[in-house]
Amino acid sequence: MSAPVKPPRAPRRWVPAIPERVVGPFTEGNLLRWVIGTGLGAFALGYLVMTLLFFPSFGRSAIVTVPDLRGKPLREAERTLDRLGLELGRGGTLANPRIRAGAVLVQSPLPGQEVTRGAEIRVVLSAGPERHPVPPIAGLSLREARTLLERFGFSVRLQRMVSDREEGTFLGMRPRAGTVAVVPSVVTITLSAGPPKLPVPSVVALPLGEAATRLQAAGFRLGSVSYDPASAEALGGIASQRPAAGDSLRRGGAVNVTVSGSDPNPPPPSEDPVAPDSATPNPDEPLPPPPQEFPPAPPPAPGVKQ
Repeated sequence: MSAPVKPPRAPRRWVPAIPERVVGPFTEGNLLRWVIGTGLGAFALGYLVMTLLFFPSFGRSAIVTVPDLRGKPLREAERTLDRLGLELGRGGTLANPRIRAGAVLVQSPLPGQEVTRGAEIRVVLSAGPERHPVPPIAGLSLREARTLLERFGFSVRLQRMVSDREEGTFLGMRPRAGTVAVVPSVVTITLSAGPPKLPVPSVVALPLGEAATRLQAAGFRLGSVSYDPASAEALGGIASQRPAAGDSLRRGGAVNVTVSGSDPNPPPPSEDPVAPDSATPNPDEPLPPPPQEFPPAPPPAPGVKQ
């Protein structure tokens, strides 16, 4: 006997599932606790903020150690004192070559001392290095110029420069006169080292006129001219020169020469009158007789009138 055939099942319809009730933090049981906790936290935070805002020294010691403000800019010094509950007082400025302008130079009370909170710390600011105008030195000797500049607080450095001007001539100064410069600082004085040195050309054996032309072309001039009648050089030629050929001489310097031969324009003989007292006696003339000596007169006899 065959098994009974089951009838086919009807398809199920999709029915959306109903979610369970969501349980959050604000349930009926703990809502009150959340409200009370939030209120207490807000109160504590507000109290802390108000206390720090209106009573910054609350809970801190009344005695404060003075910090070291030396070398700090004014703004930084103010912030440092404000954090400690101290006040800053300004006491003017002083020049100082080592502390930059605007920084604290000295303070009172000194660092490390103890003061009450709210006390005033008085500071003196640095005005930076001292400054003076450079004085004029034109027309002064080197010694006088150095003394004047050192009196103003400057140190002097010499610099020599090759120039056509005479050696030792004042050429300039840096910084220039009237410039406001930091004290102490260096003032450089420039002096002429004279014209450059050049090798002297040889003019030996040349005639005097040609020798003068060659010297002038080389940057020199003809100096004194002397004559040597006993020279073995050709008559009229240069027998010797000073400085010698190849020596160094400043441009524009004089070269002295000696010409072979006699001086064409000898100096006139000197006519010095001979004083009578200094005349040499002639040995042939007779000597004057010696002065006669007369014996003294005898004394008068007594009773005789002269």
